[in-house]
Amino acid sequence: MNKRESKSINCIVYEGQSIRKVMEAIDASTKGIAIVVDGENRLLGTITDGDIRRAIIKGISIEENAIKIMNRDCVFVHEGYSNVFVDNIFKVKKIMQIPVLDENMKVLDVLFFNEFYSETEEKSNYAIIMAGGLGTRLKPLTEEIPKPMLKVGDRPILETIITQLRDFGYKNILISVNYKSHMIENYFQDGKNFGVDIEYIYEPKKLGTAGAIKLVQKYLDKDFFVVNGDILTKLNFEHFIKYHAENKNHITIASRKYDMQIPYGVLNVNGDRVESLVEKPKIEKFVSGGIYCLSPKVIDYIPEDEYYDITTLIEKVIDKAENVGSFPITEYWMDIGYIEDYNKANKDYFEIFRGGK
Repeated sequence: MNKRESKSINCIVYEGQSIRKVMEAIDASTKGIAIVVDGENRLLGTITDGDIRRAIIKGISIEENAIKIMNRDCVFVHEGYSNVFVDNIFKVKKIMQIPVLDENMKVLDVLFFNEFYSETEEKSNYAIIMAGGLGTRLKPLTEEIPKPMLKVGDRPILETIITQLRDFGYKNILISVNYKSHMIENYFQDGKNFGVDIEYIYEPKKLGTAGAIKLVQKYLDKDFFVVNGDILTKLNFEHFIKYHAENKNHITIASRKYDMQIPYGVLNVNGDRVESLVEKPKIEKFVSGGIYCLSPKVIDYIPEDEYYDITTLIEKVIDKAENVGSFPITEYWMDIGYIEDYNKANKDYFEIFRGGK
């Protein structure tokens, strides 16, 4: 039997907090879950990053009370549990976290799947990283070095992407290269020094994102990732691919909520009559986060030896009435497209990627 001692748990939140605050707590803990308790530390329920994503998709404001999306019927164990019992719960319920309670329903600890089984299970899925761009918008930084090799913090952007994938068990990496490709190949070689297996995709001519995928179709017999080589994120890739599979999507786009403030009064006009005026409205839209999960089935839609972008592929899959889903990114995300993005990423790096967030 297993006796637990009470301990401080960094994924606990208290009732009454907003969804935004819970989202920040989940991101800070890196555990993918918040354990909601009352003032006496008694379990009320759980909120996962998946619960928050579903709320965002439904249009629920993140300023709402988090109780609105809390799972009250969560699985838990009492102190004194056996490891065999916990093993059975993880495998049968297919959950990633289990709160441990005392006899008064107070939270003592949380068991996490990856920690319980000591090591992250290695997956056979592939990740394709698009690293062949010219990085024109980042000149002069990219005149002598390809954008994915620019250092953010103490390492190249591309190394951080690879490390994130590896830490979730995805070690089969395909890197599409072009501009100054030798610098990428010389640094990473076959990936062994970084704990992964790397192969390179060489385009005989410019083929676009999806065209490069077609070149490596033989590897892709399972769901796979496509990641732009200029993205820094703490996205949970395990949750991403699980969401993709559970929703039976052909393509799932990791999306980011983007707010635009129109600096003028906006008129609602019918003919020549103004029916209403909204002063400086804020428009919220989901934008692509440059990270995708694809089913191998969609590769058949990509033509041979033609330029074909992933946006064209997505439109094709939608036209065929296949499932294309959105997976909101609630974790840290930065598209390093401009100098100001690069500077901000460097300011963020050590707190986000080395500070445990």
